[in-house]
Amino acid sequence: MASQSSPVATYCEPYAGGAGAGLQLLYDGRVSRLIINDLNPGIAAFWRAALHETDAFVQRIADCSVDLASWHRQREIYLTPSGRDDLTLGFATFFLNRTNRSGILSARPIGGLEQKGQWLIDARFNKTDLIQRLKRLSALAPQIDVRQQRAIDLIRLLNRRTRPILLYVDPPYVVPGEELYMTDHSWLEHARLHEVLAKSPHPWILTYDADDRTRALYHQFRCLRFGISHTAQVQKVGREYMFFSRGLRVPDRFIMRDEGEWVTSSGPLVETSGT
Repeated sequence: MASQSSPVATYCEPYAGGAGAGLQLLYDGRVSRLIINDLNPGIAAFWRAALHETDAFVQRIADCSVDLASWHRQREIYLTPSGRDDLTLGFATFFLNRTNRSGILSARPIGGLEQKGQWLIDARFNKTDLIQRLKRLSALAPQIDVRQQRAIDLIRLLNRRTRPILLYVDPPYVVPGEELYMTDHSWLEHARLHEVLAKSPHPWILTYDADDRTRALYHQFRCLRFGISHTAQVQKVGREYMFFSRGLRVPDRFIMRDEGEWVTSSGPLVETSGT
């Protein structure tokens, strides 16, 4: 952030999910505003409830039973979001995230429905730690704006703002068969996303799985290829692309020299230019 030619006070994740990067920037004082957006009603409800109904949320964590009966009950709430208040739906989403394999909302619970194996449903549900993290998060509430919009619509809206906003865009995967995201994202939507980013006056970073179609779509932008570890069901290492908007400064010390490489239209190229 400090290396940019113009100061950036606001950071936005149009496909937020856990919003880990944005929260860390807030905690570190590198930005003063964070926009969290997710179209998934459960995820959006979690953020609203965690930030603005923190005491009630903490009480639900303290009182809940972390077992299969609770898992089935919370899953039913999550799958039927219509008419649910933010606290009820948000807690159900949170419960599934903490008890499901790899935190994937559509997955089965840790240990399976038969609860067999080394790790069981409560393996990632340390109540004391989770409550402390929620209370710390609540202190940031005045600096966080939670949205529940289509990411493309949000970016179009933000494109009208004159003050720079750093966009970190991590859309659903292109490769068929991936189930890490709940909402379908057709290729037409990927093309529309490219259109609004190409016209955006704001600096942005975009991550995608390493697919030839995305490389061709963003051929006019700088591209870094790197390895990333996935832990959905089984541990595996995949490849991803990271694209950068024009004018965004990317100092060499922030590039993963051992794992990342710059990619050109004719193939990979390791650069040391510092921009």
